[in-house]
Amino acid sequence: MRKRLTALAAITAALLAPAAPALARQHEGPISPEVVALMATQDQLHEIAGRIGKGNGFGGFYVDAGGKTLHVHWKGKAPAQVNAVAAVARTRGLTVEVHNAKHSQAELKAEAARLVQTGSIRSVAAEHDGSGLAVTPKAGSGGFELAASRLVDWAPFKGGAYISNYKDAVPQGTCSSGFAVLTDTTDTTKLLTAAHCGDLDSTFANGYGHTVGWVEERSPWSDSGIISVADAQPRVWIGDSIESEILQPATNQYPLDVVGATGTLPGDWLCDSGAYSGTICEIQAVNTGVTACFPDFGCTADLVEAVHRGGYSAGGNGDSGGPVFSVRQPGDRLVARGTLTAISLNPSDLRQCSGVPERDGRRCSQRILFPDITSQMAAHGVRIKTAS
Repeated sequence: MRKRLTALAAITAALLAPAAPALARQHEGPISPEVVALMATQDQLHEIAGRIGKGNGFGGFYVDAGGKTLHVHWKGKAPAQVNAVAAVARTRGLTVEVHNAKHSQAELKAEAARLVQTGSIRSVAAEHDGSGLAVTPKAGSGGFELAASRLVDWAPFKGGAYISNYKDAVPQGTCSSGFAVLTDTTDTTKLLTAAHCGDLDSTFANGYGHTVGWVEERSPWSDSGIISVADAQPRVWIGDSIESEILQPATNQYPLDVVGATGTLPGDWLCDSGAYSGTICEIQAVNTGVTACFPDFGCTADLVEAVHRGGYSAGGNGDSGGPVFSVRQPGDRLVARGTLTAISLNPSDLRQCSGVPERDGRRCSQRILFPDITSQMAAHGVRIKTAS
């Protein structure tokens, strides 16, 4: 969150590696070899999906990395191109399965846009299989709430660090830094975070109170804010949260390089790394294209809904704006997917927090929302800064 708002959390301490020299024991950290292998397969399935045109009748994709299968949903007869792509996939030991869809994505998105305009819903998304819309009305319990070193990061800044927001020198709340980005026009380095973490022209500081930068651009529609900084590097903090850093300075934290950015499909496996929770994996995307509306903030579109498949927390207060990513082999390279926005407040989704415990209003959930990185980049005319 901004720490007045509800943010995102991490895996339980039992899933984190014990404190150790960071770079010497990266393989024992929260990104396991199994996670790396699974994400390598999903990268191949993404490449296959990219060969399929989303023409009339396209209903959606679902990535099953464990089963090495890309599920394609189509209203009516799928074009011959899909069969051609399936043949290519088979040569790589992958499968493309085609299913009938009740509706096309174009039809569902048009209806979703109409519902948003009525002002009667909290969130809406087209189901990935084209079966209909997943709608949460404003009435009733549950829904999503905006989420908002690690502790003392210095220029060039990294993602996943603690940042505290100030407006006219008055503290507003705390969040996490996102990815380093480059402007398309001047190649100037900026830092990405969540728009709800700070108003335009407000400033951010690190845990020592030293200035990180100020908010020069803000897009609520993609919940993305651009922080003007002295410099930022294409790296993200991995490992323990700021709680561990405070209690034992020799904590297990280390930075990893960011090497690219890609959109997210339902079924994708992900990790996130907020300042308050530390690094979490075992998170799976269950829906994309979600539009959610928040009190006193407005509506945010093209969100990804994801769930921790181990049943633990996927995020909590203080993690908003922090990086969501996948990894590439050999497991020490990260691919940007978005920045944390919100957690589910449905009682069945609330979980014990990892990292910083439940105090000062902090809550954590197994279900999170984050904007797709492609929408965030388009909103500001920036691209992810990558390691050479």
